[in-house]
Amino acid sequence: MLKHKRTLAGILAATMMLSMAACGGGGSSSGGDSNAAEGPQDPNAAAAAGTLELTDWEQSSGIFNTDDTDEELYEKAKEEGKVTVYSISSRITKVAKAFSEKYPGVEVEPFDISTNELLEKVTREYDAGQHVADVVHIKDQDGTLYNEYVTARKFYNYKPADILSHIDEKYTSTQTPLYIELTQLFYNAEANPDGSPITNIWQLTEPDWKGRVLMQNPLDNLAWGSWITGFCVGDTPDQLAASYKELYGKDLELSDGCENAGYEFLKRLHDNEPIFTSSSDEIAESVGTKGQTNPPVGFCASSKLRKNEDNGWCLAPVNLEPTTGIPAINTLYVVGECEHPNAAKLFIRFMMGGVDGDVSGYKYFNTLGGWPVRDDIEPAEGSTPYSELHVSDFNVTDIYENINPVRDFWTLLG
Repeated sequence: MLKHKRTLAGILAATMMLSMAACGGGGSSSGGDSNAAEGPQDPNAAAAAGTLELTDWEQSSGIFNTDDTDEELYEKAKEEGKVTVYSISSRITKVAKAFSEKYPGVEVEPFDISTNELLEKVTREYDAGQHVADVVHIKDQDGTLYNEYVTARKFYNYKPADILSHIDEKYTSTQTPLYIELTQLFYNAEANPDGSPITNIWQLTEPDWKGRVLMQNPLDNLAWGSWITGFCVGDTPDQLAASYKELYGKDLELSDGCENAGYEFLKRLHDNEPIFTSSSDEIAESVGTKGQTNPPVGFCASSKLRKNEDNGWCLAPVNLEPTTGIPAINTLYVVGECEHPNAAKLFIRFMMGGVDGDVSGYKYFNTLGGWPVRDDIEPAEGSTPYSELHVSDFNVTDIYENINPVRDFWTLLG
């Protein structure tokens, strides 16, 4: 066993060195942190500093303007006549209808597309010079969109100052956020009427929960790969170490090959034989079905709470100590060189709630299991206030640079 651990450590170290070299070697897909010494610059920061040489489209579209008003944009949008939106949510059709009612004279063409298909489609069109989409609604699950699309000026973060003044800067530095979802741990409330049997994330590594924790395989799903990476970067490893000591009254000992508490947690979780499923729906059903005497717990999308009543489930979320992981932030982009930039900006403002927090375009996303990023829009009824949840920060550079080493580590666990 010790020999295996040392081999794991050696392979992991080599993997991380290669990955760091690849990410830091001056390639076009590295970096993304505007404060970094190397890597591409943040276009919005450079434009604000006056150091960005603007393209003709950037000048004519005013994409870096921060003081647009709805009235000004509406007049320009009517001249453009149309806006095309690619979204990962079927709710975009309702938003489009509401937008058309508020802004007659601007046609909306919405497309509901899966994440992988959306990115492939818009990339193929952009590279071919076919500027079909004006707005993209998607999640930057692993930092790729910022580090490879925003810094390359294929996607743009439109940053209206009047709206962003209501959003914490940690969400707006590298994206234009719409709302937040989580990968949360859920338990069966009927079988556990006194509350969750799990409160501290380290309990999931105990023998009582061997083979009784459901999740999706991080090797099969990019979002889940990002989620496990979040435990290994930033301040989270220190939080995990402190939480371990609080639970067990002793310092955490790291296994060979585990460079911090995040890796150690992943190793112990993996060793406890979690059950991998193909979807969050399957996890929610397995955990939340009534009539069970010893049900499992499971990590799945927070949005599954919306299905509780319709499906007769008794799902209940756990506010894990010290963290439930990184958030999944729904993000809006203007596509570079698009044909209707002013209509795109107006549509984004409408989706985000406008200057006054008008929810006519936002209400379709403000549902149980999702949280608004604005401080002047209340979350859906029944939601735990986001400020009370234990959630790690999502850093596009940390996740982008570490997801491959972390997934390689998970692979080597067997």
